[in-house]
Amino acid sequence: MPFLHKAKKIDLLMVTTAKTRNLGIAGTDMAQHLARHKLNVEVQQITGADADVASVVLSYAADNATDFLVMGGYGHSRWRELILGGATRGILSSMTVPTLMSH
Repeated sequence: MPFLHKAKKIDLLMVTTAKTRNLGIAGTDMAQHLARHKLNVEVQQITGADADVASVVLSYAADNATDFLVMGGYGHSRWRELILGGATRGILSSMTVPTLMSH
């Protein structure tokens, strides 16, 4: 977490989809955790298409002059990713900003 302390501001981006839209405000627990470490965090919630989360994240990063992207990374079965897409695979194949992924 030391590199996060160098950030002037952290945008915690939550991309909601049709499946997750009604689950409440996502990211508040993570924002509180980061704030306890004296980090300047703002939760940004954006609605995106189910299969295009990676494009939403990369567009947000470009529009907001993001310097560094930190995200969780995991995969699904090949069939599911073929049909629904995958944010991790999408970011890896077209990232435009330095990215740290953690599983």
